Amino acid sequence: MSHHPNLQTMLLSEVIDVPSSTNLAWFGCAWAFVLAYTLDLGFRGTSEKFPQAAVWLFRLTWLTLSGLLAYRGLILNDIPRNGAGEILLSIAWGFAGLSIFLDLVFDHRLPVWLVSILTAVCIFIAEWIGVTPASINHTGRPLIIIHVGTAILAYGILAAQALNAIAYLLQDHALAKRKFGGIYSILPSLVPMDKIGTQLMGAVVWILGLSLIIGGADWIQSSLNLIQLPKLIFGLITWVGCVMLIIQRRRYQMSAARFARTSLFILIPALVALWLSLPASPK
Repeated sequence: MSHHPNLQTMLLSEVIDVPSSTNLAWFGCAWAFVLAYTLDLGFRGTSEKFPQAAVWLFRLTWLTLSGLLAYRGLILNDIPRNGAGEILLSIAWGFAGLSIFLDLVFDHRLPVWLVSILTAVCIFIAEWIGVTPASINHTGRPLIIIHVGTAILAYGILAAQALNAIAYLLQDHALAKRKFGGIYSILPSLVPMDKIGTQLMGAVVWILGLSLIIGGADWIQSSLNLIQLPKLIFGLITWVGCVMLIIQRRRYQMSAARFARTSLFILIPALVALWLSLPASPK
């Protein structure tokens, strides 16, 4: 009977690594998000049942994606961050989950069609890149897992803030031009979007700050390895930008519209830092 655990492990590994079954799972989630996008945007105005169905389909698909990522993590005995595809899946899962959190806790619903289609695009791109993890050995360094995990979480929150900022700017443009129909009628109001934006940016400051502290300490411990320095520099640029932005907004030295626009530019160093963190990227 001692061979049964090994057989079970082999079978589970085959399930998670077989391209056909894995691709079907990820693509199934992606197309479900596309369907949620269609129900929310394409059938809006015909019946309230379609947008409500889109909300529940979006939530159920996110739960399915959560289960797939958790299952993969248990099989690989690691968090999904070992490769560009896995990191992109984690970020897509993060900002989709954050939009659900904002909806349920703060009653602030980001446009379901927008979050759905962006999540689907991320999954399609991740599948195109490939989700086979690159082997990274962090044995005996559990804090590095926290460093990577908090960085991915922070970038996911920044992505959610980017969606929030885009929605804010669209609504602000609609009010300035007195456009109240079409896509503008399904956007949230300006005040809650501004409030949520500052809260999201504040969360990025703390979470990314923790990641940089751990990453900086590891860099010093590794004899100031120049390979790690560029991603830390761009991560620090992102963090400083977030700090300056949140301070100016909370002191009312910056308008809400300018805050939204500037938060989009902060994504640039964040994306560079993320790219430099990928195992396959040139250092």
